[in-house]
Amino acid sequence: MIQKYLPLYTYGALIILSGIFLIYLESSPFIGMQWALGITLSIASVFAFYTALSRQRKQVQFAYHEMHALAMLVYGISILVFCNTSEKFIFISNFLFIFYAFSEIIFCNWLFNLAQKVKYPIVILRLLFGLAIGIGAVLSMHYSKITLEIFGVLFILIGLNILLYVPIMKETQTINT
Repeated sequence: MIQKYLPLYTYGALIILSGIFLIYLESSPFIGMQWALGITLSIASVFAFYTALSRQRKQVQFAYHEMHALAMLVYGISILVFCNTSEKFIFISNFLFIFYAFSEIIFCNWLFNLAQKVKYPIVILRLLFGLAIGIGAVLSMHYSKITLEIFGVLFILIGLNILLYVPIMKETQTINT
């Protein structure tokens, strides 16, 4: 059973790893952090695409993963190609986090409106994660001395949020099969 969800676990773990990179590489040269983050998130997006596209039934949950995978891929490539300064990196990262916060809140709204049985505590926790990520993105603009550390924590929250999604997927698969 764990092998079935291995791409999703890998996806979440790689995003957590990206957060750890940001926290521990914040004092290293920008290019090292840029490459580590860009490559890790681009690879993570491949696992997200695999998770979303490997399901026969296209449901809201998998459409969310397709959208999230595309956002991570665009972000990873943008970090590698367009971010030649830390200011551009911060701008693009804040945009990603604000997008993520709104998409997470919208996703939770979709789940509440489904006629399927979902685990409401996990959905509410994901909603809180989305709000926390949005607030963290705003705080990162105010506390410039610890922006990268805040970004690292936000990536860790996103990764944990993805790992919390596995029980919802398992329950949805059980109900629909």
